[in-house]
Order: sequence, then structure tokens, then C-alpha cells
Amino acid sequence: MPKNKKCQFKTDLVKDYACSEPPLEGLDYCIFHKRDKTEEETKLFEEKIEKKLQNKDYNFIGYHFTGRADFSNKVFTEMPKFNEATFEGVADFFKANFNSFAHFVGTTFLSEANFQESTFEDIPSFLGCIFHDLTYFDHANFKKGAYFFFSSFLDEVSFDQSILGHRTIFAEIVFEKEVSLYRSNFEDLSIWSNVTLNHNASAEKFYRIVKNCRQKEGDYTLAGEYYYKERIAKRKQLPRLSFKRWSEYLLLDGLCGYGERPLRAIRTGLGIVFGLAFLYWRVGHIYPSPELFNEPHTLTFWDSLYFSVVTFTTLGFGDWRPDPSHWIRYVVMSEAFIGAFLMALFIVTFARRMMR
Repeated sequence: MPKNKKCQFKTDLVKDYACSEPPLEGLDYCIFHKRDKTEEETKLFEEKIEKKLQNKDYNFIGYHFTGRADFSNKVFTEMPKFNEATFEGVADFFKANFNSFAHFVGTTFLSEANFQESTFEDIPSFLGCIFHDLTYFDHANFKKGAYFFFSSFLDEVSFDQSILGHRTIFAEIVFEKEVSLYRSNFEDLSIWSNVTLNHNASAEKFYRIVKNCRQKEGDYTLAGEYYYKERIAKRKQLPRLSFKRWSEYLLLDGLCGYGERPLRAIRTGLGIVFGLAFLYWRVGHIYPSPELFNEPHTLTFWDSLYFSVVTFTTLGFGDWRPDPSHWIRYVVMSEAFIGAFLMALFIVTFARRMMR
């Protein structure tokens, strides 16, 4: 094997990255980047990691940690780089102190990830991370914030009593199971966009916390959006076939979006007006007032639409009237009641949004 041969590990996350370590005999990868390590290789790997830490060498790009990675109580005085690293065992950063930027870009945590009581002096980047097991950020202190972009939490994750600074960004994040934010301190929620929460109880709590933070900041429009998502998450916790769940879906959500979608009342009203206009036109038994039409007059669709509008708005001019002996009069009565209700609902929801 040529003496100048180097580890062949490559990554697109770091421009022109080249590992300077020699590969293991007969292999293309060094002890740090080799995936399946023997017991002897694992021991050698741990010894070399300890030596790197003593030399304040925090370059772990693409490293494959097969056993427990113990960085607990470690003080990273320089920028640590865990880009595209893989932790097969527990990744223990308990009470770790990051004095500079911390890069966890494209990192894969196959087992438990523990960042409890860790301190981030600057903004860490958790871009494109995959957390397969339990993840803990309890009591963590993100002094300036944190970047969580395009990451996936496939198991439970906890931010209980953590401090999230003013540049904390959660964007394009997926939480498959429960996410706990008990008594977390959100100094300023810069961005919470396109967050997917597949655990409805957690989603309800999550959106409630974010809603309250937005209200404190005076961003009532976005607070209203999170209130809407909070109500949907709460509804989805009800039994799938329960009456309350479907009545909320059809009435509270369908008609006004829990007070956050006033245009839905208009959309529903227009559908009723045009739908019943078509019904009146096809069924008939809507007659003109003899005082206005001295000669026989055939009911046209435009006549039906006019009658439907004045009925829906409860104007009732009296120039058209239903046949008192036909069932169509009950439809007319129902339209008047529904119209009054939807107009009042639109006014209330629209005024509620405008007053904010």
C-alpha cells in the first residue's frame, strides 16, 4: 500500500473536504470513517477520539461512532464539526458547553441523543439531522438561538425547561411522536414554519405555546394561524367516528375555520344560494306576485337566483313566493334561517380578525 494513500471518505456538505488520516490496511477508510468496526477497532477509535479532544481537535466530519459517544461535561473551546457523522450508540452531550458555533449538519443519531443541560454560547446548526431514538434537550440553554432546518425526530423529543434564544428557527421539521415543551422559555420565536407534528396531543400543546408567544410579540395574525392549528390538533384527538369531532369539522371548521377563516362563510353561502337557485328552477312551484305580473310568467334560472338571494339575505320583497301547498316552502324557510346565521357568522369572524 502506498504510503501517501489517504482515507477515501467524501462529503458534499463541506467543500473540498479531504480526510488526512491513513486508511486501515486493505481498506479505503480510516478508523474514524469505517462503519463496521471490530471490538479491537472500536477500542482504538475511542483512544484516538480521546487524543483528539486533548489536542482540542474538534473535527468529526463523517465520523462513525459505533459505541457510546461520551462528550458529557466537555467544553468545546473551538468550533466542533459533526457534519454527516453517525452515532450508532448513545450520543451523550450532557452538560456539554459549546463556546462557538456547533455544526451538526446531516448528522444521524441512531440511538438516544442527550443534550440535557448543555449550553450553546453561539447558534448551533442542526440542519438535516435525523433523530431515530429519544432526544433530550431538557434544561439546555441556547443563548443566541438554534437552527433546526429539515430535521426529523422519529421518536419522542423533549425541550422541557430549555431556553431558546431570539434566533431559534424551526423550519421544515417533522416530529413523528410526542414533543414536550414544558415550561420552556421562548425569548423570541423567529421562525416556526412548515412544522409537521404527527402526534396530536403534542401538536395541541406546541401550537398553544407558539400562539401565546406570538401574542406577546403583538403578531396577532400569526397567533391566529397557530390557534387554528391548535384547534385542529385538539379535534383530531377525539374518536374518529364521534359526533363531536364531525360536528366541529363541519360547523366550526368548515363554516369559519374556528373564527380564523371568515371567507369560508361566504363560500358556503354562495354555494347555498346557487345550489338552491338551481333547485327552485328545476322543481318550480315558485310563483310571481300577480300584482307585478299580469300575464303568465315562466320561472327562469335568473328568476330563481334572484329569489334565492333575497331569501338568503332575508329581504323578502314579496315579488316571488313559494307555493304554500308544496314542500318547497320548507326549503325556502330553511334557506332564510341558514342565510341569517351565515351572515351573522361572517360579521362576527370578520370583525374579530379586524379588531386584532
